[in-house]
Amino acid sequence: MHKERVKNIALNLLLSITAFSMARYVSELKAKYRLADSLAQAQGEIAILTQEKQNLLQEIEKEKGLKEQLALKNANLKAYLKASKKRIARLFIDNSIIQNDLEDASTRFSILKVENSAIIDSRKRIYLENEELKAKLGSVVELKKAIRELKARKKKRKAAALKTEGNQGYLIKEGQPTKIKIEVFPAQTKE
Repeated sequence: MHKERVKNIALNLLLSITAFSMARYVSELKAKYRLADSLAQAQGEIAILTQEKQNLLQEIEKEKGLKEQLALKNANLKAYLKASKKRIARLFIDNSIIQNDLEDASTRFSILKVENSAIIDSRKRIYLENEELKAKLGSVVELKKAIRELKARKKKRKAAALKTEGNQGYLIKEGQPTKIKIEVFPAQTKE
C-alpha cells in the first residue's frame, strides 16, 4: 500500500501541479491578451499621434511658407516706404520751388497790374487828348490856327538855337552843314 499511497501522492502532486500550471497558464494567457489589447491600443494611439505629428509638420511648413511670404512682403513694403520717403522729400523740394516761383509770379503779376493800370490811364489821357484835338481841329479855321502856331514855335526854336549856340564853325554848302576850320595867322609886316 505504500506504493499505492506514493502513487496517489504522486498523482495528487501531479494533479496539483497540472492544476497549478493550468491556472498559471490561464492567468498568463489573460495577461497576454491584456498586453495584446494594450499593444493594440498603444499602436492605435501611435497611429493617431503619428497622424497628428504629420498634421503638425504640415502646419509648421505652412507657417514657414507664410513667414517667408510675410518677410518678403515686409521687405517689399520697406522698399516701398523708402521710395515713398524719397518721393515725399522730392515733392517737398518741388513744392518749395513752386511756391518760390508762385511768389515771383505774384510779384511780377502785381508789377504788370500796376503797369497795366498806368498804360490804361495813359491810353485814356491820349484818347481824351485825341478827342480834344479832333474837336479842335475839326474845323478849318482851328486847323489853320494850329498850323500857324506850330510854324511860329518852330521859328522861335531855330532862332533860340542860333542865338545860344551859333553855327559853331558850320557852313551850309549845297544844303548840307559842313564844318570848316578857320585859322588866322598874323600878317607878316615889312620892316
